[in-house]
Amino acid sequence: MFGMTKCVTISHPQERERIIQLFTEHQIDYKVKGDNVNQMGPLGSPVNVNSVRLSYTFYVKKDQLEAALALIQRNWD
Repeated sequence: MFGMTKCVTISHPQERERIIQLFTEHQIDYKVKGDNVNQMGPLGSPVNVNSVRLSYTFYVKKDQLEAALALIQRNWD
């Protein structure tokens, strides 16, 4: 992602929504990428096909990284 740097990776949809809300409220430019992190079996198929696990990685502009990380830290339980 051109001009963006990795900020944080989380695994819960509720956390994803919370970060999106924080970044939007504080005018932090971001992109989010979802990745499938299911455990794969020996033949390349998912171990548990009924359970889809995703991770969400947030990317922000390089000059906003410190502000984004501080914002997350201040607003996390």
